[in-house]
Amino acid sequence: MRLFAQDLTTDTLQHIAARGLSEAGGPKPLLLRVLVDLFVRRPSHSEDEIQHFAEIAHTILPSATRAEIDHAAMRLCTHPAAPGELLDLLAVRANEGAILLFEKCRRLSTAVLQNAAVAGPFAAAHAIATRDDLDPGTIALLAARHEREILLALVENEFAPLSANILPQVISRAERDAEIAHALCQRLAHRAEVLGLFLHAARTDRLLMIAAARSRMENTRQDAMLLVPVHPAELEAAARTGAKAFAFHLAKSLELSEELARSMNEDRGGEALIVALRALGLDEDVIARLLKLLRDNLTEGQITWCRALCLALSQPLAQTILQAMMRMNPQTGAHPQITTDEEQKLPQSLSA
Repeated sequence: MRLFAQDLTTDTLQHIAARGLSEAGGPKPLLLRVLVDLFVRRPSHSEDEIQHFAEIAHTILPSATRAEIDHAAMRLCTHPAAPGELLDLLAVRANEGAILLFEKCRRLSTAVLQNAAVAGPFAAAHAIATRDDLDPGTIALLAARHEREILLALVENEFAPLSANILPQVISRAERDAEIAHALCQRLAHRAEVLGLFLHAARTDRLLMIAAARSRMENTRQDAMLLVPVHPAELEAAARTGAKAFAFHLAKSLELSEELARSMNEDRGGEALIVALRALGLDEDVIARLLKLLRDNLTEGQITWCRALCLALSQPLAQTILQAMMRMNPQTGAHPQITTDEEQKLPQSLSA
């Protein structure tokens, strides 16, 4: 009986094959481990050798220990000649080895992947969410799971395309989860759908979102917000009174919720507040004075950076961003104040 390696014709290996293919009952300790170790000694095998290996493995698999099954899954995971049906069985029966298969094995069937994505344990679904070869159907199944860590892994996976059908439900969950929102903005800052998550984005992503929104506005008409004219002196007086009074006045002026006004005022990045003030039509001089009242110890370089951002934001553009935020309910993002490095210049896309 010819086995699946060049030198496997010894009595010992013939005995392994005979025991593996035998219909006699009883345990067959370590047979699966030995069989797999022999198979992976060579990177390639003929079709007959692969079939022969699969027949023996299927026969001894039911009596294999969990440790043997894990060992087989780990050794066969990336082997180019590993039989697909056997890998599928190992994915169902293994423990740690199954997680490795779900994460890295390219030969698992779509049916097994999708079944684990729907009903598999958390660890299996999380591993699948990190793969670089996910199909749209599996992505949709993963996105529908309730565990936030799985959705976060999916959003952070740049190889997992988020289609227009999936994106709304992802954004809906991102509205209530700052970490998912941050990851989504990092990936899709250029997409109009995520503009409402502006508060959750990092500074670089916020600037990309502004630039993308400005580019879209060149081809579309945006209705202006109907706002009551605001006197800068009133806002400055509110800012001197305190953050709470200023947020209340800002909410009243822009006809938005106090929660959103507080979030923009408390956001240490500063971009959200500048957007809100530009949406009111305030110029960079007024905004600079307000920022000095509302932010402690701003340097002149930071004020210059804020002025440049004001100039990059037209009132219609600022209102577009604000309206997107108003359609959602973002929480305050934990973004740092403007740093010395960041105050040097705006990105070229904004300063143009």
